[in-house]
Amino acid sequence: MTSVDAQTNQRLRFASYARYSTEMQNELSIEDQLKCCRAEIAKRGGVLIAEFSDDAQSGWSLDRTGLNDLRAFTAAKKVDAVMFWKFDRLMRDHDQTVVVKLLLRREYGVKLFCVEGFSEDDDNSPYTAMMEQMLAVFSAFYSKNLSIDTKRAKRARAERGDFNGSTAPIGYTLVTKEEAKDGLAEGLHIQPRLAAIVRRAFRLYSGGGYSDADIASWLMDQPEVQKTRADVKPIDKETVRHILQNQVYTGRVSHSETIYDGGLGQRRKGYRNRREWFEGKHRPIITDTLFAKCQEVRATMVRVKHVPATVRTYILRDRVYCAHCLANKPFGLFDDNYGKMRVYWHKDNLRAYYRCLTAERGYESCGQPQIPEDVLNDQVVSILATLSIPSNFQERVEAAIQAKAEHETAHKRMAEIRQIIDRIDFSWENGLLERDVYLSKREQLNLEMEALVPLDYDEVNTAHDLLYNFLTYYYSCETQDNPAEARRQLIAKIVERVFVHDGTVIALVLHGNFALVLGENEKASPEIRDALTQTLAAKGIKSAVSSWSGADGFRTRDLCLDRAIC
Repeated sequence: MTSVDAQTNQRLRFASYARYSTEMQNELSIEDQLKCCRAEIAKRGGVLIAEFSDDAQSGWSLDRTGLNDLRAFTAAKKVDAVMFWKFDRLMRDHDQTVVVKLLLRREYGVKLFCVEGFSEDDDNSPYTAMMEQMLAVFSAFYSKNLSIDTKRAKRARAERGDFNGSTAPIGYTLVTKEEAKDGLAEGLHIQPRLAAIVRRAFRLYSGGGYSDADIASWLMDQPEVQKTRADVKPIDKETVRHILQNQVYTGRVSHSETIYDGGLGQRRKGYRNRREWFEGKHRPIITDTLFAKCQEVRATMVRVKHVPATVRTYILRDRVYCAHCLANKPFGLFDDNYGKMRVYWHKDNLRAYYRCLTAERGYESCGQPQIPEDVLNDQVVSILATLSIPSNFQERVEAAIQAKAEHETAHKRMAEIRQIIDRIDFSWENGLLERDVYLSKREQLNLEMEALVPLDYDEVNTAHDLLYNFLTYYYSCETQDNPAEARRQLIAKIVERVFVHDGTVIALVLHGNFALVLGENEKASPEIRDALTQTLAAKGIKSAVSSWSGADGFRTRDLCLDRAIC
């Protein structure tokens, strides 16, 4: 049997996925599962493109690196099908299994197959579909029953004083059941030198003169600690906070049930305030008295009160973008904040400036100079104040509204888009879609929806009034209790984005149904202007081109108030 795409008559491209959980000791290893998948794909005549796996990961959680990579890979349409050893490798929870399979099959358009079991994609018959669902239910029942037994066993271990963790706290060595020998019992054993350092850390903290960060720095200065942390993350204040509140050092062991939260259980819930402590079999490093003293110090530690910062209002905050970065944005990058310019207050000359964040966020520096906030404000106000409104605006609005109102096909398509949006919103909210994929699809659907929405007469006339009487509204803000905030709100109703090139505004994107005003600067290169025009065109925004001259000021041609009217 050869796996062939019915439309292209080509061999199916496969990805495979394997998972191993430490809760079950009789599973096939990752490599054995992948080996079975390879053999089955070869038997079906398919082509293996990529392999994904999660080692020691519970099937009750969606927060798995391999699974997330598989979803991103299938969303990119790089494969036609996915092979599993068994479908319970995908999910243990039946409800999660149904949702994830629907996402992969319906949204990403891939077929799902398994080496052992049934798949409705084998022959699309009701029988195989029923058997696939029945096996999923049985698998979920078995896993939940096993989980209950495992949790019961872990609590029993804690009650007996056995350590349940897989990693020993610093100062101890963990001997597993397999490593236990004559004279060396299973469990935690003290490392004398490290234990002395840990005990000293508790004593330093109990005096009240050291913070978590101070203790972390002191620990990392100890040669013995440095040896143990050579290949792992250095000790920081968060690690110290955990150490100083860990009762394992007093000779106790804990038990806490593992709980997954976040919609469909994407992440593991923290153990804080949920642990039960029992007397352990291992030797303590510190006394109960020293531990209690440290907790008293933590509870009574005086926190430094910072003087509230002066609140400053910037009317274009979060709306200014760098045209240099727009022209040189890396291909395929999904980053809504790429090229965004942040306003900051310069304490020396008491003036606010906008600067590009690209270099600060780890990208290559674009060379955009900082621009004074007041200079940028003046440019935007000047542009908005000198826009001209088409003389036949009223007739064009009414004609556009009438044309859209009669378009029944548009209304049907809008209903379809709403259903698609609901599906991808559900997938995003439940962690089934990557952020970049979700944002890209959402943006495309929103643009299509926006183009189909019938125009609202009052809304368009309100836009006309804001622009036609902009200066009147702008200067009337002086009478408000907070003029800067009033002007910020006014600008926010009109301007969505401001594009800056070498300290000069070269384009404005207006909100909602407003069209784009594009000002061309003589200094802006053709590449800058082309990149700006192409980006806006890709977003479905038409541009009313205007001329710009530093000496003569901003001169405009007719401004379009709605894309449908342009």
